[in-house]
Amino acid sequence: MQSKRTVLLSLATAAVVTLVAGCGAQNAGNHTTQNATPTSLNLPKLPTYSGPTVATYNGGTLTKQEFEQQYNLQVVLPKLTAQESKTQFLQNYILVYKYLYAKAVKADKTPVNVSEAEQLTNQYMSQLVGQEYKTQADLNNEMKKLGITKQDFVTLAEEGQVLQNYLQQELKNVTVSTTDAQNYYNANKLNYLQVTVSEILVKTESQAKSLIAELKKDNGKNFAQLADKYSQDPGVKKNHGTYANATAGQFVPHFAEACATLPIGQISSQPVHTRYGWFVMRVDKRQQLPFSQVESSIKQQLLQQAQNQKETQIMDDAKNNVDVKMTVKSSQL
Repeated sequence: MQSKRTVLLSLATAAVVTLVAGCGAQNAGNHTTQNATPTSLNLPKLPTYSGPTVATYNGGTLTKQEFEQQYNLQVVLPKLTAQESKTQFLQNYILVYKYLYAKAVKADKTPVNVSEAEQLTNQYMSQLVGQEYKTQADLNNEMKKLGITKQDFVTLAEEGQVLQNYLQQELKNVTVSTTDAQNYYNANKLNYLQVTVSEILVKTESQAKSLIAELKKDNGKNFAQLADKYSQDPGVKKNHGTYANATAGQFVPHFAEACATLPIGQISSQPVHTRYGWFVMRVDKRQQLPFSQVESSIKQQLLQQAQNQKETQIMDDAKNNVDVKMTVKSSQL
């Protein structure tokens, strides 16, 4: 149902992440938001809270009224109290929806899409009915009991848009050059070596050597039959011992190296030992995929890694600077 969760939102509760990430919207994985036309030119209109303070942080305070309302909204209503304590929620809520949200508002003025937020809210509330509540009436009754309205969820989804827009802006300068991709290719050529390899996996070196001797008598013509009879590799049971058009880099190191170095079409003169046992091998085909053919996929892979690192840096910086201090005991939350 849900695609990749960004690090920026990963500390929010499951209910909030589902809502903010669009209940599995296709674009969540590449950190973009849907391109619907905004129906409002304003940032979310947040409620005004009052009353005693339960925590301070670098940039503001959290009142008991806001804490209770958001905890009920994000944890109690979706029945996640067993997964997130009040203390954990307080830390996470301040980090994401107070500290980082304030940075997001300051850095980016992209308007919120109210109609999209309402659509996500409807989807989320529909999921609650049937999963956590038997009927819509049951959900409505619980919302009334907790003092929660549908607009509270819409506002939460709008805040999520602001956070996503902020993250998107922060990731704009994350790029991967052709040189970066070429260097990665050169250092990981086994990942782009395509091979068709036949193998027989057995437990002992002596049995492997015996099979090699038997295979060499008829130039490996009975390789498939012997693989069916003796091989303990479940990955190729249906293919008579053959991995067709596989990449060498997917195999364990010694096996992968043998894929790259064994003479084509010849039975390995010695068994190849890995943590799985002893392999009798024959490389039937081998082709090094050219950089030009895999450049695009390498860049996408490296870009994803670089974006993840940037997200981690954003979150780590926030954790180091948020300076949350509770002004009441955990039991008083």
